[in-house]
Amino acid sequence: MQASASTKRSDQSSVAEFREKASQVGQDIRDLGDAAKEVAAEKFDHWYKDGREKAIQLEKGFENRIREHPLQSVLIAAGVGFAAGYLLSRRS
Repeated sequence: MQASASTKRSDQSSVAEFREKASQVGQDIRDLGDAAKEVAAEKFDHWYKDGREKAIQLEKGFENRIREHPLQSVLIAAGVGFAAGYLLSRRS
C-alpha cells in the first residue's frame, strides 16, 4: 500500500513538473511571437518609408519631364485617352 502512495505522489509531482514546463514553453512561444511581430513591424515601416520616398521621386521626375516637354506630354496623354476610349467603346 505504501508503494502505491509513493507512486501516486511521484505521478503528481511529475504532472506538476510537466505543467510547469508546458507553461514555460507557452511563455517562450509568446515571447518569440512578440519578437517576430516587432521585427515584422520594423521591416514594414522601413519598406513603407522606402516605397513612399521612391513614389515621391517618381512623381517629381514626371513633373519635371512634363515641364520640360509640355507639348509631347499633352500629345501622349491625348493618345492614351483616345486608345482607352476606343478599347472601352468596342467592349460595349
